[in-house]
Amino acid sequence: MLRFQKFLAFLIFVPAFLCAAGYEHQNVITEEVQIPLRDGVKLGATLFRPAETGKYPALVFRSPYGDTLANSYTFPLKAAKNGYIVFLVDVRGRYRSEGEFRAYHNEKKDGYDVIEWIGTSQYCNGKVGTYGISYRGIVQWLALSQDPPHLRAVAPHNTPISSHYFFYVGGGFSLPWYDWFISYILPDKRKKAGDTSGTWDEDKAEAEWKLERRQWYDFRPLADFPLLKKYAPEYYGWLTHPDKSEWWDFVSVDQEINKMKAPVLLSTGWYDSVYGLIGATQGFNLMRKEAGSDVAKSHTRLIIGPWNHTVPALNKTKFGDIDFGPSAGVDFEAEYLRFFDCELKDICKEESPVNIFVMGENTWRSESEWPLSRAKSTSLFLTSEARLSHPATEKPGLEQPGFDKYTFDPKNPVWDVNYDATIPYDQRPVESRKDVLTYTTEPLENDVEVTGEVATELFISSTARDTDFGIMLCDVYPDGRSINLTGFDSGFLRMRYRTGFTKQELMEPGKVYQIRIGDLYTSNLFKKGHRIRLQVTSSKAPHYDPNPNTGTEIATESRLIPATQTIYYGKDHPSRLILPVIPRE
Repeated sequence: MLRFQKFLAFLIFVPAFLCAAGYEHQNVITEEVQIPLRDGVKLGATLFRPAETGKYPALVFRSPYGDTLANSYTFPLKAAKNGYIVFLVDVRGRYRSEGEFRAYHNEKKDGYDVIEWIGTSQYCNGKVGTYGISYRGIVQWLALSQDPPHLRAVAPHNTPISSHYFFYVGGGFSLPWYDWFISYILPDKRKKAGDTSGTWDEDKAEAEWKLERRQWYDFRPLADFPLLKKYAPEYYGWLTHPDKSEWWDFVSVDQEINKMKAPVLLSTGWYDSVYGLIGATQGFNLMRKEAGSDVAKSHTRLIIGPWNHTVPALNKTKFGDIDFGPSAGVDFEAEYLRFFDCELKDICKEESPVNIFVMGENTWRSESEWPLSRAKSTSLFLTSEARLSHPATEKPGLEQPGFDKYTFDPKNPVWDVNYDATIPYDQRPVESRKDVLTYTTEPLENDVEVTGEVATELFISSTARDTDFGIMLCDVYPDGRSINLTGFDSGFLRMRYRTGFTKQELMEPGKVYQIRIGDLYTSNLFKKGHRIRLQVTSSKAPHYDPNPNTGTEIATESRLIPATQTIYYGKDHPSRLILPVIPRE
């Protein structure tokens, strides 16, 4: 999600005067251009080009946020000095660009038109690459799915590839779209419409929203949310299409991988759990297996570091409560240039297909695949007294059945206090709640590395016809700190979608169901003396709308009722945490 854009903008803001037409900066010229689309709409863009006359490969950055809000000028300047032309393009209906903005709806065909116009422009040698984070990464996937002939390299950072790991995750609607629309989309749309009924100042708008947003997150029904009625009709369309279907094809590309012929540099962070991490890992495997050209298959790469929804930097090594050490910092501009030099200039260096940062050990490691085939699937079984069986034990810890209960009240959901910038932090305040269950191993006798997808198989029942369940994996330090290893928004399932996201199936109250919750990815070395902990709960606010527990249409439901949840374990109901353990000598 793009809820971290303000933080990103703070990191990379550069005054707008650099964009003045014809401005020269150390042998780099910038100028304003307009890019025509097939329907006559023109998009505004800033071009950075070497002062020396010639034809160069082009890099394209398409954004809905405007140059000074969302773009770093350091990379375009550096790229231009290294023999590239760079276009910073406002997407349709935003800032300098004509037309109407509808989030994601026009980005496939517009992306094709922009890339082809640039590929045949006077300064371009016919080779085009793209780069950018989040929305600016999604538009790259959407353009790539249209197979523009001049597109030779794509570098999306922290980016999903499917609507159901973006708008809906595990079946739950992603409420931070409120923040995205109100803070970053509405101000410019109101300004273009000449609407003086509210502020256009984005800093002020975001500040006012934050003062009241907790009460707005509690607003029901979701379909009557008033703040988006005039300028964000997309939101209401999304709410009326909760199932996975062809309706979402405007933003999903997971079924179009065979059309993609350009290699992709995929990058994300362990704490950009849902949107970027799932998108990057899924995208990597799909491209390596199904891409439409041999070079796309063989040259697609994956980088995963200890970051959240931000752009890595050399001097950024601490996120939240954890300092990951000096090797955690990455010169991402250099990574981009190495990738583009290879794909657009044929200047290639040997690169591993996969590079991951192993937390706990705090080192980078090169791999030839993802997931790692040497990982051993290891089950840790839930037992009595809030315990997990030892990683070396492959049998349920109890011969006699047992269970734990809690009450989930959607009026008082578990709330991620750090959701604005998903980070590792001490989970003990969360774990002290009565509606959060924890299961923990004894202190480990040896180091245990977990790298890959973490999942649970739980036996559950509920008094509700529909409800939610979520998990979190934590590293418990000897001093008692319980540190989450992924973002708060990963590991989530809405029960009506337990058999798949294309149709809804309500529960029978009191009936025991076996469910799987996965899509939680990490790489962490649990050190000797640490403990492994699983959290189980039923809400992850405000990442997802708390389930009303009524079994009715969620978008139009205003009632919120409590549900009693039961987690079963033991021989007859072997609930377990499933870890991909990497053998270490």
